[in-house]
Amino acid sequence: MAESLRRRWSEAFIRGTLTRPWRVLLAFTVLALGGALLSGRLEFRGSFVELLPSEAREVKDLNRVAQKAGGDGYLVVRAQGAKPEQLRAFSDALASKLEALPEVRYVEHHFNVEFFKERGLLLLPTEKLRELRQDVDARLRYEKQQALAVDLLDAQDAPPDFEAIIKKYTPDAPMREYLGSADGSEVYLMVKPGGTAGDLVFAQKLVDDVKRVAAEVAQGWPGVRLDYAGAFQARLEEDRVMRRDLTRAGILSAVMAVGIILLATRRLWALAVVGVPVVFGVSLTFAFAELAIGHLNIVTGFLVAILIGLGLEYGIHLAMRYWEERREHPAAEALAEAVRGTFAGAITSALTNAAAFFVLVFAQFEAFKQFGLLAGVGVILSVLMAYGLGPALLVLAERLRPGRKPAASHAPEAPEKAFQPTGKRWPTPVIAGILLAVLGFAGYSLYVLPRVGFETNMRKLKGDASSVQLDDHIVEQLGSPLNPAILLVDDLRQAQVVQQVITDVKTKHGEESTFKQYASLNDLLPQDVPAHQEQLAALRETLRKLPESARNDPRVETVKKMLDAQPYGPEQVPEEVRRRFEALDGKGMFLLLFPSVSNHDTRELSAWASQIDEVVDGARARGVDLAVLDSNRIAARIFSMVRGDGPFILWAAATVVFLTILASLRSFKRACLVAGPLFLGMLCLAGGMYLFDVQLNFINAVVLPSLLAIAVDNSVHLYHRYEEEGPGSLGHVVRHTGLAAVVATLSNAAGYGALLISHHAGLRSIGQIAILGVVCTFLGTTVFFPAMLALMERWSGRRKEGGMIRSLEIGAPVATEAASEPGERKSA
Repeated sequence: MAESLRRRWSEAFIRGTLTRPWRVLLAFTVLALGGALLSGRLEFRGSFVELLPSEAREVKDLNRVAQKAGGDGYLVVRAQGAKPEQLRAFSDALASKLEALPEVRYVEHHFNVEFFKERGLLLLPTEKLRELRQDVDARLRYEKQQALAVDLLDAQDAPPDFEAIIKKYTPDAPMREYLGSADGSEVYLMVKPGGTAGDLVFAQKLVDDVKRVAAEVAQGWPGVRLDYAGAFQARLEEDRVMRRDLTRAGILSAVMAVGIILLATRRLWALAVVGVPVVFGVSLTFAFAELAIGHLNIVTGFLVAILIGLGLEYGIHLAMRYWEERREHPAAEALAEAVRGTFAGAITSALTNAAAFFVLVFAQFEAFKQFGLLAGVGVILSVLMAYGLGPALLVLAERLRPGRKPAASHAPEAPEKAFQPTGKRWPTPVIAGILLAVLGFAGYSLYVLPRVGFETNMRKLKGDASSVQLDDHIVEQLGSPLNPAILLVDDLRQAQVVQQVITDVKTKHGEESTFKQYASLNDLLPQDVPAHQEQLAALRETLRKLPESARNDPRVETVKKMLDAQPYGPEQVPEEVRRRFEALDGKGMFLLLFPSVSNHDTRELSAWASQIDEVVDGARARGVDLAVLDSNRIAARIFSMVRGDGPFILWAAATVVFLTILASLRSFKRACLVAGPLFLGMLCLAGGMYLFDVQLNFINAVVLPSLLAIAVDNSVHLYHRYEEEGPGSLGHVVRHTGLAAVVATLSNAAGYGALLISHHAGLRSIGQIAILGVVCTFLGTTVFFPAMLALMERWSGRRKEGGMIRSLEIGAPVATEAASEPGERKSA
């Protein structure tokens, strides 16, 4: 009943398409235009934050701290090309101009280090002051002996003089007077914005305004050269590279796909028949993306390549089957045969593809969820476009340029031509050799599978842009990272608690600690003031006992000035230093935590993030609700989620693919027959990755379930055609449906292969693993699978026909089979 209903619906649709193709085209065009209008509002967000779920602790912390700090990075301006004094004067002039911009909170470039030198003794620990007092007392006794001309000590045993004491106990200033290189040939202006680098609109406006103002100021300083680094410049450069790469890859893949289709079909109309449904399907998919999500990210950004590849497959199989049928039948009958002959396979493969993609919705990684949702919907829309619009385009193509005149001379009652073996065949040993070769490579792949690595160097995925190289240079010159983790607390008391927790965690991990140092406003304020005042008063009294000649020493005057410094509070700290630790709204304090490990190696990042989590948990255990803003912690979280999701996604996708094939074929044996070569090809991918040194990473890992979805099409279409034609037809199936599978595979390879020209290493890695996957799965589904069917057919024929072997016909002509009943169609 259901089969009859489907047949009636199919025939009604084909009749409607044959009589009113322009109406069908108009309806789908209006639908696609509406989709294009919606998808035009879709924005691209390149920030890694977009890859995590909004409820993740790292994302919540980022949003909370960003409101207080305005972001976790800087835009760095480097000035060089003039004398050091000129560069310092230039930086003073530029800083005042930049701070007038509405996007800028402040500019760090110059600090009042004299403030801290004069008050250096107030910042020393009490124990150090006691040691200072002992050294001054020893010097006092020595000076008195010298005044009395009593020399009881050799010169080498004399206590440190006052110059040595000042050098020993004057603490280093917490920062340089001017930020720049050690030799003074470069100065750096650290522009602190009021927004985040993830907001590309804000970042672009900030960078444009800063560059404009800097260029204007530099005109008055001949010889000064400027360049830019920091999180905001790097973010924009990476986004620009990714957009350019995706655009170039899209154009290149389209050109290659056009060439492949024209080469295979030798029909110009094939471009419209195959390509227009793909364009419409992609348009509607991105319209759905705008409604469901509202943006694309760096993982969903290359979805267009997958949808183009899959959409082309459906159209190619339909169009090539139509032109095959058209050689023998009138247009109406050829169209009906083409739709009936390919629709079941297309629906099976589309549902299998969509199911494999929808598995990603259950991943933890937000980017995988979004990718799975959009890809699954896109596949369904692609097959609907191919079979909803494709037949109408074939009818219009036929009217404009008929493929064959209506054959009135074809007697309807004449028996249809069927496949007849002619003795041409591939020898059984050759077929067995193909099977053994593929199985051998699969065995090798299984052996090397544990050695296929996961890329741990994030730097390799971001590329080596000029701003990244400049970042490395500035970090080397300054001796600390440009983007420390920002820890938000309520006040100075809570900051002291967190400082103690950081110290405890650092001590706990010893040499494996990832913490280099921390900075807090507490470090710049006098602590334990009563004890300090007691020691300083005693030191002042000691100096008064010095002989007259010693008291007139300028170095002693310097010590007296330091001893006379009075305690001070946060309000007296110079503003250019204090603002690093104060929230935008004045409610909250920051601690800066600097890593001792690379921010590129994911293993070290994982350890860093884990120890930060220990600090957060330890602080909360002591009553401090600590929030952390740190891009490295977010990167570590992404890496952890991808590693956790990967095995589940792959096995779940494989299971769903098999169950969908099983439901379609209604036979466990046939499902194993179709799915087995697919999984064998996926196993071969491990060997290919090992041989070509291609590693998985958090960007290209999403390709794995996509490969399952893409590759299943070939085996499904081949099996459905073989089942339709019957035993003995493998050569005919391989020659026609196999050719369509080759064209579809090449189209997929073109879509992914275009990414190989990308400058962005992450996008390039997608192309690398996808090309290997397409080749390996093609090996399983389009080489191994037909060979396996041929061997099974010959074995079955030998048993049933007393040793006669049915041949695998390649390129055999079509002849009339005497045993066929009139009208029985063994082969098209």
